[in-house]
Amino acid sequence: MSVQVNRVFINAKPQQVWDAITTPEGLRGWLMCTDAVIEARLQSVTAVLDRLVDPHNVAAILRTSEGLGLWAVHVVPGAVDDGIAHRKVTQDAHKWIDVLQHESGAAAARALVERGFAVFAGHLERDAQKPSDLPVDRPIALLFGHEHEGPSRETLAACTGTFRIPMAGFTQSFNVSVAAGIALSQICAGRRAFLNKPGDLDVPQKQALRSRYLRLGAKLARRLRARRKEP
Repeated sequence: MSVQVNRVFINAKPQQVWDAITTPEGLRGWLMCTDAVIEARLQSVTAVLDRLVDPHNVAAILRTSEGLGLWAVHVVPGAVDDGIAHRKVTQDAHKWIDVLQHESGAAAARALVERGFAVFAGHLERDAQKPSDLPVDRPIALLFGHEHEGPSRETLAACTGTFRIPMAGFTQSFNVSVAAGIALSQICAGRRAFLNKPGDLDVPQKQALRSRYLRLGAKLARRLRARRKEP
């Protein structure tokens, strides 16, 4: 049911969304969708985007992270004018998860380690582990560094270790947004299997998130109502 509801609200045209949320059945569907998403939210898996050059890579990873159920993503801006939220790419995914900014990759890694996370940086070194071999019995963060330079030495020193995705072709590595999708998908699946449940938020966090999502839903309804009144 939740998958069907998600398709209705995410892939539908504005008129279809309006028709759904303004009927009792559609409203119940929206609430079911909201509760299912909240139940699957993971706070113990996160990503760090460290000085990525292409803002579309940032936007694509935010969209992937939201789709995989991450509660938050950590971002180190590559420039002051970085546009983190590209609607055409994120499909507004950045509105449904927390995007936390840090001054540097090292600062982000240290902050997460202090909170009990194991932080692994994507790196092409020979001793880097495969994503499937990373520990999922504790909170874990994957750090994706600058597309050309990779993570800095200071950032690597602050991390628990490194990981790389094995390549079967002549290409040395994947695009960072593709790599993030592959690695995060494996980590989320492994973490959920370890937890033996879809998500790990406590009751107060779920209640706060439900309130936030319902406010966003109401804002969407008002925007659609205004659009309907336009000539």
